[in-house]
Amino acid sequence: MTKMNTNCTLCLIGVVIVSLISSINGASLECITAGVDGDLATNYATCPIGYTVTSCSCGMACGSYSIQTVFGGLTRCYCHIGCPGGNPIDWTSARCCKVAENGE
Repeated sequence: MTKMNTNCTLCLIGVVIVSLISSINGASLECITAGVDGDLATNYATCPIGYTVTSCSCGMACGSYSIQTVFGGLTRCYCHIGCPGGNPIDWTSARCCKVAENGE
């Protein structure tokens, strides 16, 4: 089960507000999913330049995560290690959004 932390709840509230304001001003919210699974899986998923983390999801029932700002202002989901049974995280994903001008 993935748990949402307070920072992420505030992110989602911010996304809703930005989405409403943007739709009035002729912009839209553009979202993508970032992450890696399988043999290449790590305990973090980083959004591309221009996007901001709005939610996170962690594999192997590792529901504890942080939203972090890293080098260059990028944001990422960091799933805390400590899965049940000591299993490694098999996937981590981030939902990444940005405000896009219509026609972009």
